[in-house]
Amino acid sequence: MNHRPLLAVGLTLALAAPAGAAGSPTLRRSLSARSAAMADAYAAVSGGLSSLSTNPAGLAAARRPQLDTTFTSGVLDDSFGFLGWAQPLPLGTAAAGLSYYDAGKVDLHFTGGRTETRTAQLDFVGHLAWGLALPGGLALGATGKYYRFELAQEARAAGFAGDAGAQWRTPVSGLSLGAAVQNLGPGVKFEQDSDPLPLTTSGGASWSWKSAEAKEVESYLTVTRFLASAEAMKTIDEAVIGALGSELAMDFGAETSIALRAGWRLNSDYARLTLGVGMREGRFTLDYAMADKRALGQTHHVGFGVRF
Repeated sequence: MNHRPLLAVGLTLALAAPAGAAGSPTLRRSLSARSAAMADAYAAVSGGLSSLSTNPAGLAAARRPQLDTTFTSGVLDDSFGFLGWAQPLPLGTAAAGLSYYDAGKVDLHFTGGRTETRTAQLDFVGHLAWGLALPGGLALGATGKYYRFELAQEARAAGFAGDAGAQWRTPVSGLSLGAAVQNLGPGVKFEQDSDPLPLTTSGGASWSWKSAEAKEVESYLTVTRFLASAEAMKTIDEAVIGALGSELAMDFGAETSIALRAGWRLNSDYARLTLGVGMREGRFTLDYAMADKRALGQTHHVGFGVRF
Protein backbone atom coordinates (compact mmCIF):
# COMPACT_ATOMS: atom_id res chain seq x y z
CA MET A 1 0.00 0.00 0.00
CA ASN A 2 1.31 3.43 -0.92
CA HIS A 3 1.32 5.72 2.12
CA ARG A 4 3.09 8.60 0.41
CA PRO A 5 0.09 10.81 -0.50
CA LEU A 6 -1.39 10.66 3.00
CA LEU A 7 2.05 11.20 4.51
CA ALA A 8 2.53 14.31 2.39
CA VAL A 9 -0.79 15.75 3.56
CA GLY A 10 0.10 15.10 7.19
CA LEU A 11 3.47 16.76 6.85
CA THR A 12 1.93 19.79 5.18
CA LEU A 13 -0.40 20.32 8.10
CA ALA A 14 2.27 19.64 10.72
CA LEU A 15 5.06 21.74 9.31
CA ALA A 16 3.29 24.67 7.65
CA ALA A 17 4.82 27.96 8.83
CA PRO A 18 5.25 31.52 7.54
CA ALA A 19 8.98 30.97 7.10
CA GLY A 20 8.59 28.99 3.85
CA ALA A 21 9.01 25.48 2.53
CA ALA A 22 9.92 22.55 4.79
CA GLY A 23 13.64 22.46 5.35
CA SER A 24 14.29 26.01 4.24
CA PRO A 25 13.74 27.65 7.65
CA THR A 26 16.71 25.74 9.08
CA LEU A 27 19.06 27.55 6.70
CA ARG A 28 17.66 30.90 7.82
CA ARG A 29 17.91 30.50 11.59
CA SER A 30 20.14 32.73 13.65
CA LEU A 31 23.24 30.98 14.99
CA SER A 32 23.91 33.63 17.65
CA ALA A 33 21.88 34.88 20.60
CA ARG A 34 23.59 38.26 20.22
CA SER A 35 22.49 38.75 16.61
CA ALA A 36 19.02 37.38 17.41
CA ALA A 37 18.61 40.00 20.16
CA MET A 38 19.43 42.70 17.59
CA ALA A 39 16.78 41.41 15.13
CA ASP A 40 19.63 39.98 13.02
CA ALA A 41 20.43 43.48 11.76
CA TYR A 42 23.99 42.24 11.63
CA ALA A 43 25.30 42.46 8.05
CA ALA A 44 27.52 45.43 8.95
CA VAL A 45 28.52 44.21 12.43
CA SER A 46 31.96 42.64 12.84
CA GLY A 47 30.96 39.97 15.32
CA GLY A 48 33.48 37.18 14.81
CA LEU A 49 31.80 33.79 15.05
CA SER A 50 28.44 35.44 15.84
CA SER A 51 28.43 36.77 12.24
CA LEU A 52 28.37 33.30 10.68
CA SER A 53 24.63 33.26 9.97
CA THR A 54 24.42 36.85 8.71
CA ASN A 55 27.65 37.89 6.97
CA PRO A 56 30.77 35.68 6.96
CA ALA A 57 32.95 38.76 6.41
CA GLY A 58 32.39 39.52 10.11
CA LEU A 59 34.52 36.47 10.97
CA ALA A 60 37.60 38.56 10.22
CA ALA A 61 37.04 40.42 13.50
CA ALA A 62 37.89 37.34 15.62
CA ARG A 63 41.18 38.03 17.36
CA ARG A 64 41.30 34.86 19.48
CA PRO A 65 40.13 31.27 19.01
CA GLN A 66 36.54 30.98 20.16
CA LEU A 67 33.97 28.29 20.83
CA ASP A 68 30.28 29.24 20.73
CA THR A 69 27.12 27.26 21.39
CA THR A 70 23.51 28.35 20.94
CA PHE A 71 20.25 26.68 21.92
CA THR A 72 16.84 27.91 20.79
CA SER A 73 13.51 26.84 22.26
CA GLY A 74 10.72 27.27 19.73
CA VAL A 75 7.06 28.23 19.93
CA LEU A 76 5.99 24.58 19.64
CA ASP A 77 7.72 21.39 20.76
CA ASP A 78 10.74 22.13 18.58
CA SER A 79 14.36 23.06 19.25
CA PHE A 80 17.43 24.33 17.45
CA GLY A 81 21.10 24.19 18.38
CA PHE A 82 24.50 25.25 17.08
CA LEU A 83 28.11 24.48 17.98
CA GLY A 84 30.91 26.39 16.26
CA TRP A 85 34.62 27.11 16.39
CA ALA A 86 36.58 30.06 14.95
CA GLN A 87 40.36 30.00 14.55
CA PRO A 88 42.38 33.10 13.58
CA LEU A 89 45.20 32.20 11.18
CA PRO A 90 48.01 34.17 9.57
CA LEU A 91 45.77 34.68 6.54
CA GLY A 92 42.24 35.27 7.77
CA THR A 93 39.94 33.44 10.16
CA ALA A 94 38.58 29.94 9.59
CA ALA A 95 35.36 28.69 11.17
CA ALA A 96 33.49 25.40 11.33
CA GLY A 97 30.15 24.57 12.88
CA LEU A 98 27.22 22.18 13.06
CA SER A 99 23.58 23.13 13.56
CA TYR A 100 20.48 20.99 13.98
CA TYR A 101 16.72 21.45 14.06
CA ASP A 102 14.27 19.04 15.73
CA ALA A 103 10.59 19.81 15.05
CA GLY A 104 9.31 17.44 17.75
CA LYS A 105 6.85 14.59 17.36
CA VAL A 106 3.88 14.30 15.03
CA ASP A 107 1.15 11.64 14.75
CA LEU A 108 0.68 10.32 11.23
CA HIS A 109 -2.54 8.51 10.27
CA PHE A 110 -2.27 5.97 7.50
CA THR A 111 -4.98 4.20 5.50
CA GLY A 112 -6.31 1.20 7.33
CA GLY A 113 -6.42 3.05 10.65
CA ARG A 114 -2.74 2.66 11.52
CA THR A 115 -1.18 5.56 13.47
CA GLU A 116 2.51 6.18 14.06
CA THR A 117 4.32 8.81 16.12
CA ARG A 118 7.43 10.05 14.38
CA THR A 119 9.90 12.93 14.50
CA ALA A 120 8.22 15.56 12.34
CA GLN A 121 11.44 17.03 10.98
CA LEU A 122 15.12 16.51 11.78
CA ASP A 123 17.70 18.68 9.99
CA PHE A 124 21.47 18.98 10.16
CA VAL A 125 23.65 21.66 8.56
CA GLY A 126 27.45 21.70 8.49
CA HIS A 127 29.24 25.04 8.05
CA LEU A 128 32.76 25.82 6.80
CA ALA A 129 33.65 29.50 6.52
CA TRP A 130 36.51 31.93 5.96
CA GLY A 131 36.82 35.63 6.75
CA LEU A 132 39.67 37.82 5.53
CA ALA A 133 40.60 41.36 6.56
CA LEU A 134 42.05 43.50 3.75
CA PRO A 135 43.66 46.96 3.67
CA GLY A 136 41.44 50.00 3.75
CA GLY A 137 39.03 48.61 6.33
CA LEU A 138 37.61 46.02 3.91
CA ALA A 139 36.74 42.44 4.93
CA LEU A 140 35.48 39.57 2.77
CA GLY A 141 33.98 36.24 3.75
CA ALA A 142 32.41 33.06 2.36
CA THR A 143 30.62 30.04 3.82
CA GLY A 144 29.98 26.60 2.39
CA LYS A 145 27.10 24.59 3.87
CA TYR A 146 26.09 20.95 3.55
CA TYR A 147 22.55 20.19 4.67
CA ARG A 148 20.55 17.04 5.29
CA PHE A 149 16.80 17.31 5.92
CA GLU A 150 14.49 14.50 6.99
CA LEU A 151 10.67 14.63 7.18
CA ALA A 152 8.79 12.17 9.40
CA GLN A 153 11.66 9.67 9.11
CA GLU A 154 10.40 9.04 5.57
CA ALA A 155 11.43 11.70 3.03
CA ARG A 156 15.00 13.00 2.85
CA ALA A 157 16.92 15.67 0.98
CA ALA A 158 20.58 16.70 0.99
CA GLY A 159 22.65 19.28 -0.82
CA PHE A 160 24.97 22.24 -0.71
CA ALA A 161 24.49 25.98 -0.27
CA GLY A 162 26.80 28.96 -0.02
CA ASP A 163 27.01 32.45 1.50
CA ALA A 164 29.25 35.38 0.63
CA GLY A 165 29.64 38.84 2.11
CA ALA A 166 31.69 42.00 2.46
CA GLN A 167 32.12 44.68 5.11
CA TRP A 168 33.80 48.08 4.95
CA ARG A 169 34.90 50.14 7.92
CA THR A 170 34.48 53.61 6.41
CA PRO A 171 36.68 56.66 7.14
CA VAL A 172 33.75 58.07 9.12
CA SER A 173 34.41 57.31 12.78
CA GLY A 174 32.43 54.28 13.94
CA LEU A 175 30.53 53.79 10.66
CA SER A 176 30.63 50.43 8.86
CA LEU A 177 28.75 49.12 5.83
CA GLY A 178 27.99 45.52 4.99
CA ALA A 179 26.28 43.37 2.37
CA ALA A 180 25.73 39.63 2.02
CA VAL A 181 24.01 37.01 -0.10
CA GLN A 182 22.95 33.77 1.56
CA ASN A 183 21.79 30.32 0.49
CA LEU A 184 23.06 30.23 -3.04
CA GLY A 185 22.54 26.82 -4.60
CA PRO A 186 20.13 24.38 -6.26
CA GLY A 187 16.70 23.71 -4.79
CA VAL A 188 15.84 21.32 -1.97
CA LYS A 189 14.44 18.15 -3.51
CA PHE A 190 12.26 15.65 -1.64
CA GLU A 191 11.55 12.75 -4.00
CA GLN A 192 10.12 14.36 -7.14
CA ASP A 193 9.33 17.86 -5.91
CA SER A 194 11.91 20.62 -5.56
CA ASP A 195 11.67 23.89 -3.62
CA PRO A 196 14.15 26.75 -4.09
CA LEU A 197 16.57 27.57 -1.33
CA PRO A 198 15.67 30.69 0.68
CA LEU A 199 18.03 32.92 -1.30
CA THR A 200 18.46 36.11 0.72
CA THR A 201 20.30 39.34 -0.03
CA SER A 202 20.92 41.93 2.67
CA GLY A 203 22.69 45.21 3.14
CA GLY A 204 23.03 47.64 5.99
CA ALA A 205 25.08 49.96 8.14
CA SER A 206 26.25 50.03 11.74
CA TRP A 207 27.60 52.79 13.94
CA SER A 208 29.59 52.22 17.12
CA TRP A 209 30.62 54.64 19.85
CA LYS A 210 32.89 54.24 22.86
CA SER A 211 33.32 56.66 25.75
CA ALA A 212 36.64 58.47 25.50
CA GLU A 213 37.38 58.32 29.21
CA ALA A 214 36.92 55.58 31.77
CA LYS A 215 35.09 56.43 34.96
CA GLU A 216 35.88 54.95 38.33
CA VAL A 217 32.93 53.22 40.02
CA GLU A 218 33.64 51.38 43.28
CA SER A 219 37.30 50.87 42.37
CA TYR A 220 36.45 49.66 38.83
CA LEU A 221 37.23 51.62 35.68
CA THR A 222 34.15 51.56 33.45
CA VAL A 223 33.84 52.18 29.72
CA THR A 224 30.50 52.63 27.95
CA ARG A 225 29.96 51.30 24.43
CA PHE A 226 27.01 51.74 22.08
CA LEU A 227 26.21 49.99 18.80
CA ALA A 228 23.33 50.73 16.42
CA SER A 229 22.57 48.92 13.17
CA ALA A 230 20.04 49.10 10.35
CA GLU A 231 19.49 46.63 7.55
CA ALA A 232 17.25 45.69 4.63
CA MET A 233 16.89 42.06 3.60
CA LYS A 234 15.06 40.37 0.72
CA THR A 235 14.30 36.65 0.57
CA ILE A 236 13.09 35.08 -2.64
CA ASP A 237 9.28 35.24 -3.03
CA GLU A 238 8.97 37.47 0.05
CA ALA A 239 8.66 41.20 0.63
CA VAL A 240 11.61 43.35 1.69
CA ILE A 241 12.06 43.41 5.48
CA GLY A 242 13.79 46.14 7.45
CA ALA A 243 15.58 45.51 10.73
CA LEU A 244 16.95 47.77 13.45
CA GLY A 245 19.28 46.66 16.22
CA SER A 246 21.03 48.23 19.19
CA GLU A 247 23.42 47.30 21.97
CA LEU A 248 24.38 49.30 25.06
CA ALA A 249 27.31 47.81 26.97
CA MET A 250 29.40 48.72 29.97
CA ASP A 251 32.87 47.30 30.63
CA PHE A 252 34.01 46.94 34.23
CA GLY A 253 37.76 46.73 33.94
CA ALA A 254 39.29 44.53 31.25
CA GLU A 255 37.52 41.27 32.13
CA THR A 256 33.85 42.02 32.82
CA SER A 257 31.05 43.53 30.75
CA ILE A 258 27.25 43.66 30.66
CA ALA A 259 25.22 44.48 27.54
CA LEU A 260 21.55 45.23 26.91
CA ARG A 261 20.22 44.63 23.40
CA ALA A 262 17.03 45.31 21.45
CA GLY A 263 15.80 45.04 17.90
CA TRP A 264 12.77 45.60 15.72
CA ARG A 265 11.72 44.17 12.36
CA LEU A 266 9.65 46.28 9.97
CA ASN A 267 7.19 44.87 7.43
CA SER A 268 7.30 41.47 9.10
CA ASP A 269 4.11 39.70 10.13
CA TYR A 270 6.03 36.79 11.64
CA ALA A 271 8.43 38.43 14.12
CA ARG A 272 8.97 42.00 15.27
CA LEU A 273 10.33 42.82 18.73
CA THR A 274 13.55 41.26 20.03
CA LEU A 275 15.24 41.80 23.39
CA GLY A 276 18.37 40.40 24.98
CA VAL A 277 21.19 40.65 27.48
CA GLY A 278 24.84 39.58 27.37
CA MET A 279 27.50 39.08 30.03
CA ARG A 280 31.23 38.50 29.79
CA GLU A 281 33.52 37.41 32.60
CA GLY A 282 37.10 36.75 31.60
CA ARG A 283 37.14 34.21 28.78
CA PHE A 284 33.47 33.28 29.14
CA THR A 285 30.34 34.84 27.63
CA LEU A 286 26.65 34.20 28.29
CA ASP A 287 23.93 35.62 26.04
CA TYR A 288 20.15 35.50 26.04
CA ALA A 289 17.61 36.71 23.49
CA MET A 290 13.82 36.69 23.21
CA ALA A 291 11.96 37.13 19.93
CA ASP A 292 8.25 37.86 19.86
CA LYS A 293 6.54 35.80 17.15
CA ARG A 294 3.25 37.62 17.72
CA ALA A 295 0.32 35.15 17.55
CA LEU A 296 2.74 32.20 17.64
CA GLY A 297 4.29 33.19 20.98
CA GLN A 298 7.96 33.68 21.76
CA THR A 299 11.25 31.99 21.02
CA HIS A 300 14.14 32.01 23.48
CA HIS A 301 17.83 31.86 22.53
CA VAL A 302 20.64 31.05 24.97
CA GLY A 303 24.29 31.21 23.95
CA PHE A 304 27.49 30.28 25.76
CA GLY A 305 30.99 31.04 24.51
CA VAL A 306 34.63 30.65 25.46
CA ARG A 307 37.56 32.72 24.19
CA PHE A 308 40.97 31.07 24.33
